[in-house]
Parts: sequence; C-alpha cells; structure tokens
Amino acid sequence: MSSTDGRPIAVVLVGQAAPARGGIASFMANLLTDPDLGRSVDYRLLNVTRRAERAAGRFSVENVRHALEDAVRCYRAARQADVVHVQTALLPVLPLVRALLLCGAARLAGAGVLCHVHSGRLNSGRPEAFRPTRPYRLLLRALRVTAHRVLAVAAPGERILRELVPGLSVATVHNAVDVGAYSPADPAVEPPRAVYVGTLSRRKGMHDLVAALELLRDRGVALDLDVVGGGHEVGEEEADELRNRIHRSGLPVRLLGSLPPEEVTRALRGAQLFVLPSHWEGQPIAILEAMASGLPVVVTAVGANGDVVRDGVDGRVVPSHDPAALADALESLVRDPALRARMGADARSRAEKGYDRPVLAGRMLQEYRQLGSAGRRPRQTA
Repeated sequence: MSSTDGRPIAVVLVGQAAPARGGIASFMANLLTDPDLGRSVDYRLLNVTRRAERAAGRFSVENVRHALEDAVRCYRAARQADVVHVQTALLPVLPLVRALLLCGAARLAGAGVLCHVHSGRLNSGRPEAFRPTRPYRLLLRALRVTAHRVLAVAAPGERILRELVPGLSVATVHNAVDVGAYSPADPAVEPPRAVYVGTLSRRKGMHDLVAALELLRDRGVALDLDVVGGGHEVGEEEADELRNRIHRSGLPVRLLGSLPPEEVTRALRGAQLFVLPSHWEGQPIAILEAMASGLPVVVTAVGANGDVVRDGVDGRVVPSHDPAALADALESLVRDPALRARMGADARSRAEKGYDRPVLAGRMLQEYRQLGSAGRRPRQTA
C-alpha cells in the first residue's frame, strides 16, 4: 500500500526518540523498524530529543527556543513529505504548545498532519490524572485547525478529546510490540518471581505494590520481585524515596534500574508473572511486552488496561490504590502454577492476535494513506 502515484508514502516521524526512553521512544522504534511499513512507507525521523533526561515540560527560555527551532525543522521536512506524524504527551502546557507548533508548521508546509497523543494522564480517563484548566481547554481547541487527524492510545483518551474539542477528527490506535522478538517464559516455575517494568514513581503504584508484598509476607506467601526502571521521568528525589521504602521493608526486591531493551526482555523471560499497579495509564507498552513473553499480568483498571487484559483469562485486573486487592490477585497466581501457565499462554495468544506489529502496521498504513491526500499542496522538491 503506497501513495496514489505508486511511490512509497513519505512520512516525517516527529518525537522524542533514542536516547530518550519510554513509551513514545519505544513506539517510534517499532514503526521505524517494522518490515511491513518499510515496504510501503519512506520514513524520515525528526528527533526532538536533546538529552537523555527529560525536562518535564517546564517553561524556560531554552525550552521555548527549542520548540521554535523544532517547528522550523518540521516545516522544512514537511515540504517534502506526504504526512507528518507527531508524537506528543500533549500536557502540561509546554508540550501542548510544542505539539501545536509542530502540527501547525507541518500543515502550513502542505503535509497531512497526524497528531498522536501518548499521555497516560489524558488517556487514563481518570480525574485524578487529568484536570484541564480553562486556558488549557481553549488552547487545546487549536488542534482542530493544526492537525488533520488525532490519535489516542486508549478509548478514554479518545472520549476526552472529543468532549474537549468538538468536531475533532479523533480515533484510538492501540500500541503494539514485535511479539516474535519475545521468547515465552515458563510461568509454572517454582518458586515464582514477579517483575515490574516502569518508572520508579508513586503514580505507578509502587507504594501499593510494596504494601501488597508486605501483606503477602504476613500471610506466609513468598514472592520475590525484580523492579526494572529508574526515576528519569519523575526525578531522583521521588525515586530515592521509593528505594528507601523498599529497603526499609526488608522484602526480597531487586532494584535493577533502567535497562536497555534486550536486558528488559531477559528480565521478563526470567519471571513467572508481571505486575503494574498504576494509578493512571494510557496503554503501557510494558504490559504488551509481558504478554508477548507469555506472562500472566496483574494490572489496575486504568486507561486501556481493562481492554487489553481480560480479567481471569490473561491475568488479573484490580482497582487502583488497593493493596489488599493487589495482594489477593498476586496470591492467587503464586499459589497456582497451573493457573499461571494457562493465563500466560492466553496472554501470549492475545498479544499475537491483537497487539503484534503487523496489526499496528496495517492501521498506520490506513491512516497514512488517508492523510496523504489531506495536504492541499503538492510536495515540494528540495
């Protein structure tokens, strides 16, 4: 599937790629290395990462200057593209302003503009995560004139965007992983080990997880835990608070820190179950990676989690902020290796059928093909 004149669809992919880490960087890497997309799409990467540590969207002269510079770069690249695909968190205000500048520059250059919103806050659908101010709401409405199409990663995010920006063309496109790159683990191995992959932060439910493990210890249920992730997204002060909480607990927890992708894959393969008790999320790629690894997953009912994970089939879905419910779900898996094996197999099958890269590739090709004709001017030559 290519452009109407038979050539590949020229797409400028804009966002924070490596050395940045996180969901957006992983998503972009998936697109750039996908063989199906590679046959039909001519990608050009416009990487707006300037350092490995993120500045948390703060307003500063330097950040504003960078945003303007990136918009100019985007305009120049868009003049030779069919589609510009912008990855964004869209909040707080500075990322929104940056996204509007990038999308507006691309549209001014004559490209079709796709704005892809990855924010866990917005996509979670939870009031505790996303309470937009009136100025933010007014500014957000500019998306209707800067982007031809907006994508969310979870149905709650799509609903919120429709409510805040009437008339916006918006849809949900779920994340995906290369399922074939993950070797199935053996969930039935005893004694079981759990693995957590994510930022070391309060909003990922780390305090709840420690409390749940303490409850299990009180019940005489042994469960070791590997924690993969650091504090680069929230700052080392918050991460150190959690590290100290874990050390004081005396629980059998290994803090592995941030790991490169191949080491994350190895950590998943060495575990028997996966846990992510977030307070809010969009659609975490870590859950898909765990399912692709054949692990039963224990997650909270936020964002797209309940759509991806079928409670009692692929794993367990529990309320957020509830250590007791989390402990109960973990205990049911710790005590039953056959249940872990069955859920792990079902999780792998679900990842293969619904969240493998070919599924995402087909959807993105559809979006690119439709947007290739959205620009109102022919591509410019260099």
